[in-house]
Amino acid sequence: MKRVRGEWSLGAANGVALLASAGAAAAYASWLDAGSFAHWTAALAAGRLALLLLDGGLKTALVRREQWPDAVALRLLRRLTAAAAVLIAALAAVAAAWAWHGGRLSGANAVLYSIYVIAYALLHAASFEAAARLERAGRFDRIARAEGICTVLEFVAPSLLLAGGAAPVAAFAVAVVGARSLRAVWLRRSAIGLDEAPAAPGRLRSLLREGLGVQAVAALSMLRDHLHLWLLAPWFGAAWAGQFGFAALACALATQAVVQAASRAALPALRAKAPQRRWAAVRARVRRLAVIVLPPLPLLPAVLAWADEHLWRGEWAPAVALLPWLAARMVAGVATTPVGAWLMVARSPWVAARAQLAWTALEVAAALLGLLLFGPPGLAIAAAVAAWPGLALLLHAVEPDARWWTRLRRLLPLLLWRRPVLAGLVLGISAQLEPALLPVALAALPLVWWLDARKRCAPIPLPPGARNGHA
Repeated sequence: MKRVRGEWSLGAANGVALLASAGAAAAYASWLDAGSFAHWTAALAAGRLALLLLDGGLKTALVRREQWPDAVALRLLRRLTAAAAVLIAALAAVAAAWAWHGGRLSGANAVLYSIYVIAYALLHAASFEAAARLERAGRFDRIARAEGICTVLEFVAPSLLLAGGAAPVAAFAVAVVGARSLRAVWLRRSAIGLDEAPAAPGRLRSLLREGLGVQAVAALSMLRDHLHLWLLAPWFGAAWAGQFGFAALACALATQAVVQAASRAALPALRAKAPQRRWAAVRARVRRLAVIVLPPLPLLPAVLAWADEHLWRGEWAPAVALLPWLAARMVAGVATTPVGAWLMVARSPWVAARAQLAWTALEVAAALLGLLLFGPPGLAIAAAVAAWPGLALLLHAVEPDARWWTRLRRLLPLLLWRRPVLAGLVLGISAQLEPALLPVALAALPLVWWLDARKRCAPIPLPPGARNGHA
């Protein structure tokens, strides 16, 4: 019960943080042009990439494994992480200086990229072990307090500083350093008293091997999520990358409060279940996520269109046109979150990495074809289509001998044929056809979640063959 309350606390904290972030992003859309917005989102992506390189998947590996490393392995792990953080920070500074002197970045943008990478890398080394202890213990309430407040600080503080007349680079730098520092200290203090009994010595090599597999999974996922930076920016310019990034950010702000919490909570929860019960648990999580996350998505294009007309002077019209496709991608994304966690628990991280590699290759090929046929909007169209084969690949990788197409068919009604989802679609179409109905549709949105209340509370029966894991 404590774990469930913690999941809800993490989701609620993410919701508050992302709501504040949405307000800040709206302010940035007014104050920054598309090119500057693209540089800010690219700097944020660079910081998260540094985090990925530094973490090496170690936190996830610590959470998914049955035993905790011994004291000697942990001490060596801390030293390796600290050394890697310093190396990544130094390389980021050198790369930014090289890009500046070569005329590829302005001095301000070079500093912006450096600060984000340095802040994410150096301050992660102080908190990854504490975060792993908290997640293994199911103390998502403590994580929620730390990360919710720090996310608000990281995204909202720059808008306050910009409103006060600060330079953009100074505003973003102060916010990211302050927020990441507070997060590291808070998580360390929250993990006090959660020490676990160590396992037998000599486990560091296997932990690093697992971590590299998890890192490969995360890197491929990041590559897919940032194709607009790797493909749109070089071919069509920073402005188009900014438009796509703004649309993707809008979808993320509308969905990630629940999806991020579900992603982190699913791994320890599924690890604790017997293998024959995991498929039913995955279906239950997909159903809950669909009911909570999907109803607002059809309203997002109408909301952004109104904001673009009344607040942003039509500067983000291309981003608004991309939103329906990116929102459609999120439908499959609701299922890939628990299925991906199931794959990480049931198989080794390297099996998951191979499935993710196949998905990424498919998505890159679809993206290139979409760009050739339709230009920049083709990237969003390809993303909406390629997510479904990606989900099929993950289902097949969990149990190659099982009937993955049957499982995919069982997930589709949970995603699409739910009363709140259909009601949200009706509200979204109505607001699109008649913009004057947008306030009514938004007011009615809280009511649609209750349309499926009885079914949400009812248990999901095991399908035929579920006892042997081949449903």
